[in-house]
Amino acid sequence: MLLLLFLLIFGRRRIPTGITLLLALLEIGLVNLSIALNGAASNPFSSILLVPLVLSLMLLPFKAGFVVLVISILGQGLQLIVPATGHHSAMMQSHAQGMVLSFILTSLLVTTVIFYFRLQLGAKTAAIQQLRERQLRDEQLLAIGTAAAQLTHDAATPVQTMGLILEELSDSRDLTLLAELQSQYSQLEILLRNWRDVADDVREARTSEFSPLNLIRAIRHLIILARPEAQINWPQQMPHNGCIQGDRTLIPALANIVINACDAAASEAVNFSIDANSALLRLTVTNPVSHNTAFPKELLGSRFIHSESGFGVGAVLSNATIEKYGGKVSWEKSGNQVTTVIELPLAKGERKVD
Repeated sequence: MLLLLFLLIFGRRRIPTGITLLLALLEIGLVNLSIALNGAASNPFSSILLVPLVLSLMLLPFKAGFVVLVISILGQGLQLIVPATGHHSAMMQSHAQGMVLSFILTSLLVTTVIFYFRLQLGAKTAAIQQLRERQLRDEQLLAIGTAAAQLTHDAATPVQTMGLILEELSDSRDLTLLAELQSQYSQLEILLRNWRDVADDVREARTSEFSPLNLIRAIRHLIILARPEAQINWPQQMPHNGCIQGDRTLIPALANIVINACDAAASEAVNFSIDANSALLRLTVTNPVSHNTAFPKELLGSRFIHSESGFGVGAVLSNATIEKYGGKVSWEKSGNQVTTVIELPLAKGERKVD
């Protein structure tokens, strides 16, 4: 079969419609010629014509498939014109007519069934495409909502600080308060600018690759803006292989975990370390806490937990963002030390990043 042979040669590649139609018509013509030379309509192998017909109905557009159907029926009808040979030619004439009629009815039935299933498949495919588009839109809305909640959480501190400064300014005319107010305003302006960039990235589905060094630099930059007084022991050596893939929501999520550790440690130092293997980048944050601090590690990052400093919103948002990129966050407490481990998958086809 010519059409089957070409399908095997092309494999998964789609055969052009013109070539498929030409092969189907050529095959139907050659088979009909062979049948005409070997018994004409009485040849029992005329049913083999159903193979190129079925393939054409499956592969070609509806109009082209209908053309193949009409030519197949005409080819079988012309077999009745070819005179039958032999002593029983008159007796075989009615048998031949029955075979042609059977072929026509079978072809029409097969065409009806295939076209019906193709219409159903087209409708299901369109529904799946709409579902995918809706899912993509929902993911974008979720990402924007997560980023907006993260912005609200991060902007709360400078806004509260600005409010306190304004109250003090109403009682005194200390110019140093104006400088502090300007610093907090600049911090808030940077957060809003980053939010606009995040919204653009989510809308356009843009992602970036971060080397371990650039990742730490970006986190340190946000920490300096949010907690300039925090004492953090940053790693001195960085892994040089691999990179992390994500959008602009990933850096604030990681920085927020470090900020939470700094808040829990009060004025004590927080230790930050980084290491990597062939598949994962691991960030470890260790901070001291008081022995009386409640620590429901099973609920951290998955539910809002009421505490004196809030409801754990930052941990939930950070955990959701990290999980979106295939990462995982875990917390452990040993004595008066809390260890937060963040695992992020390295991008596929990792390369060496300077």
